[in-house]
Amino acid sequence: MSPLMERTLLVAVVLGCLQVTTALMCYDCNSEYDRRCGDPFDPYSIGVVNCSKQEPLEHLKDKYKPILCRKTTQKVYGKVRIVRGCGYIPDERTDDGECLKRSGTHDVQAIYCACTNDLCNHAASTQLNNNENYSKLIFAYTLAALTVIFSCNTINMNFMQTS
Repeated sequence: MSPLMERTLLVAVVLGCLQVTTALMCYDCNSEYDRRCGDPFDPYSIGVVNCSKQEPLEHLKDKYKPILCRKTTQKVYGKVRIVRGCGYIPDERTDDGECLKRSGTHDVQAIYCACTNDLCNHAASTQLNNNENYSKLIFAYTLAALTVIFSCNTINMNFMQTS
């Protein structure tokens, strides 16, 4: 393989890694229909959705796109329901681990937690997420491995040319 071809392949792989990390993945479930969605959360068999490719809600279509993961805990007349999915509108508490609490009339309460990292809507608090650090670590290891492979091929080619 020529050095130009190797460099082109290396650039394509690195760009491919960057493409993969831009998609926002969130858990998508409702404890009303699947008790594993509640707390404590059982993420091992819960559906995951790519928010970046999800069609915007009809009333938000022209204004907002899904850019965050959200966990909503609703308590209505004493019955608790947890909904996890994509979110559209960030607020000042997004990614700081603090949730927004709202109360209404007739024993209605809601707690909204929002975050912008992959699969971060799993915990009671969004501060518990480390997926962004894992993504950066995987990218760094991939880049290091490709650099080593590229360097070894260059050394082998130089050695063959001098022999």
